[in-house]
Amino acid sequence: MIPKDDIRAIGFKPKEIAQDRVTEYYHNTVQSDLLLHNYEHDAQVIEGEKKRSWGTDSPYKLYRNLKKPKGVGRATRNIVPINHDNIPELSSINIQAYNKESLEEAWLNISTRLQLAQITNVKAKQIYAKKNVLQWRLREGKPCGAKVEITGVDMTQFLSTLTELVLPRIRTFQGIKNTSGDGNGNITFGLDSQDIKNFPEVENFQDLYPNLCGIHVTFKTTARTDEQARTLLSTMGLPFYDPVV
Repeated sequence: MIPKDDIRAIGFKPKEIAQDRVTEYYHNTVQSDLLLHNYEHDAQVIEGEKKRSWGTDSPYKLYRNLKKPKGVGRATRNIVPINHDNIPELSSINIQAYNKESLEEAWLNISTRLQLAQITNVKAKQIYAKKNVLQWRLREGKPCGAKVEITGVDMTQFLSTLTELVLPRIRTFQGIKNTSGDGNGNITFGLDSQDIKNFPEVENFQDLYPNLCGIHVTFKTTARTDEQARTLLSTMGLPFYDPVV
């Protein structure tokens, strides 16, 4: 039986009808360069911080839940040497927007979701407050923003627009801070409401978006360390810099 993804099949439906320059650039150029850059001969697995036992000197400690590892709030993954099977790659991009004005004007939540949908081509989800924060006038369960996670062609299209059109037009943008990683290969940076106007999807229709808000962009990668993630994103056109202490 011929599978449906084969062009000879009766039920064949074409999926990719446009060229994905970012994906082709990664597989043809970046992937081999990252393997060469991160490869270490005779490299060993570096054990991550794991949860610890309370000890065995007392019977009351035998069945207690394991306590947190030393120095960190949660257990960390093992750092596996880079080979041809685990070359770091960009898996998805997560975008979140918080609009404090929507706490008083509920209709602005619709505007926030439309803003994210316009620049990502993916329907955004509503964010609800998880706890009460007095100084932010937040109540548990109240809508306060939107989020969206993009993959595939939508992700590479957003990345191309960000690196080629949006960031070069921000005069005050120096790059992403080298301290913005979470220790597990995920990098985050923010854009304010004025920066959002540089997206061509919004720039040509500013009358439709009078209440823009800033966003936080998180690049989720398969890298084990932030250094590997920064190297990967640098090849994609994202600059980094060391903040002045």
